[in-house]
Amino acid sequence: MIYVQPLPPPTVSPQVGKIIQTGREQIHMLESGGANGNPVVLLHGCGSIAEEVMMPFSGSGLHIIAPDRPGYGFSQALPAGERGPRGQSFWLERFLEALELDKVVVAAHSIGCAAALHLAARRPDLLKGLFLISPCCRPVPFKPFIVLRSAVAPFVGPVIRQHVIARWSSYFLERGLRASSYPNPVTAELSTLPAIHMVNAASIATMAEELWAFNGDMQPPEGLPADLPVSVLFGREDRIIDPGWHLDWLHERHPALTVELLDDVGHMPHHVAPDLALTMLCDLAGKTPADIAGKTSDETGEASQPVIAVA
Repeated sequence: MIYVQPLPPPTVSPQVGKIIQTGREQIHMLESGGANGNPVVLLHGCGSIAEEVMMPFSGSGLHIIAPDRPGYGFSQALPAGERGPRGQSFWLERFLEALELDKVVVAAHSIGCAAALHLAARRPDLLKGLFLISPCCRPVPFKPFIVLRSAVAPFVGPVIRQHVIARWSSYFLERGLRASSYPNPVTAELSTLPAIHMVNAASIATMAEELWAFNGDMQPPEGLPADLPVSVLFGREDRIIDPGWHLDWLHERHPALTVELLDDVGHMPHHVAPDLALTMLCDLAGKTPADIAGKTSDETGEASQPVIAVA
């Protein structure tokens, strides 16, 4: 019998957008849609990039801005001590100020919601609404994260990051996507994400740092302004975080959440039910899907080949 070794998957290039200078750091962002009206700002979750969270919304016609959070993708990492949700909320504030934006809708996924919630508590004047997708916001019980802890351990950590995880980036990304998507299959568009760009030594260190800072940063019982619209989308079968655990925490801090719980859906409801996610986002933005339907790429200002620009 002849054994034929399968060819490795072709290298996928990451999408490249604009580099924004805030005065303290460089932030990479993707943008789509028309320039009219205030945009929606999208924040991705742990171990992801702007390209992923933008996928369900990029053809919607809404003006979308999606930055790589600090330490991920092409965005510069924050200094030590500022890498948790609270520090990232100040980073988000600087990002909005650099773009001269206020009264925006911020939509965030998973742990990206934590920074958005801190910003909403400190600077509600900057926000028009919050759309929280599978939000990780309440301090969580200890989890061992054996592979992640090994990858950042003294002495052996650099070897694991450089010669194990980075070398097998496609394997680790596929494993992560399957776990996040369960019980749903990994969508075709998620399968096109650039593995080497997402799973590398720098991103592994960033994941560990923000996870370690999470519980301490989310201890303060800060409330949210009662007049700030907040919508939440969760899958009931989420195996990454417990929906009830985080929804109870959110209900204590906001009197009038709009919540959609989807049966048979896991941690990626924006990819499994993109139409519902878009409708909820449009409601917060003061638009309806009919308002933005039928727009061409020329009308929405989307470019087929984004380029680096410095603002």
